Amino acid sequence: MISVVCVYDNEEYLRRILLKSLGSQTVEFELITLDNRDGRFKSAAEALNYGGEKANGDYIMFAHQDMCLLSDSFLEDVEKILRSIPDLGVGGVAGSTKEGRWRFSYDIYDLPNYSNLTIRKPEVVETLDECLLLVPRPVFSKLHFDEKVFDGWDCYGSDYSLCVARLGLKAYVIPGSSSHTFTRSGCYHIWDFNNLLKYQKRLYGKHKGNYRTIHTWLAKVNWLSLRQRELQQLFGPIYLRFRPDLSMILARELSKCRSVLELGCGHRSLLHLCNVPFSVGVESREPYLQETIRRGIHSQYIRADVGTVEFAPKSFDAVLGLNLFCHVAGREATELLCKMEQWARKKVILTTPNGYRGSDTLASSKNQMEGLESGWDVDTLRARGFKVHGFGGSVPLRPFPRLRKITRLESFPRLLKVMSPFSYEIAYHCPRTAQQLIAVKSIDQCLG
Repeated sequence: MISVVCVYDNEEYLRRILLKSLGSQTVEFELITLDNRDGRFKSAAEALNYGGEKANGDYIMFAHQDMCLLSDSFLEDVEKILRSIPDLGVGGVAGSTKEGRWRFSYDIYDLPNYSNLTIRKPEVVETLDECLLLVPRPVFSKLHFDEKVFDGWDCYGSDYSLCVARLGLKAYVIPGSSSHTFTRSGCYHIWDFNNLLKYQKRLYGKHKGNYRTIHTWLAKVNWLSLRQRELQQLFGPIYLRFRPDLSMILARELSKCRSVLELGCGHRSLLHLCNVPFSVGVESREPYLQETIRRGIHSQYIRADVGTVEFAPKSFDAVLGLNLFCHVAGREATELLCKMEQWARKKVILTTPNGYRGSDTLASSKNQMEGLESGWDVDTLRARGFKVHGFGGSVPLRPFPRLRKITRLESFPRLLKVMSPFSYEIAYHCPRTAQQLIAVKSIDQCLG
């Protein structure tokens, strides 16, 4: 039997994600939930040690509140696999090898290009991600999480993975159909994770005698990478004030909005980074709808084609169409945009490829590439009253195709790679050169 231990600070996430998926499991299990809404536990290690000591199962599964078990037989299947591994110290669903390669079994729904890294049988890794850890109870009785060094909420799983090696055991990524919803909102970059750098330093300090570089799920950890991350943490926020990325622009624009309508919300909206109190997602594709419902990004959902929904005027503070107009063209796009302006009290926000013309699109994800119909350019959006910025980097000499043909920059991929970091700054301030556009129209400033 498996004992499931979860410390939570959001009862809604716990109930809607982890507990809902546990409720359909085919085998019995022990559930130990630890309510930390009042800050009773000061660290993950403290909480999980407390819960682990109460566990009676043969294996203890330490799971985040936003882990979803996608298979009804997840616990049954995983326990069979665990019993077949004689040198198991700790198992998980995502980790990094000693060469720094990702290995995972949980679903990364929006990264189809990483399917070759999904494991089909147990694989040894150097460290595991903390979202889900499986520890044999005899191992846990010998080795608890380190509460003294890791007195926060980061790196305790990586530390445990390295510590089991001292017992002659190994860390494994285990096949299992699950998904990490990742409700740790408000994090745009690795330096945004509160105290992560602090505990990466502690992780390295504790294990540097045996590891020159520690490969974790989020990043490699060594002396040089820690110095680089210190500089990122110091100068990164300053740099992003002058060249914010899409997540930060969106969060800034929605900071005073209490209700948002997102048309064509897809399966993983950026709204989970924006802390909007109330939002409605409209999506017509059933697989994407079910995925976003499971993630719980929006308050309410409507399954419908964006061209058929109707709302009363001024129903929402903001109306979003992120890459929506890639899929809507011509008169239909114009009519939909007019409706969005009517439904919004404060602003309408769009993202779109910059003047998409068939194969010229630079959309990167599978979701964005499906059924592309059109794109809008800077002049068209500005003529409709939108403030426009670029993101995703610049296309070299995009506004000057004849000069681009003469210079033949596309023939020098290494040069373009070197130029790429600078192109993001250019794209933001010179949207005509950008791969993609974000356009914001302030409705309350346009009345009358």
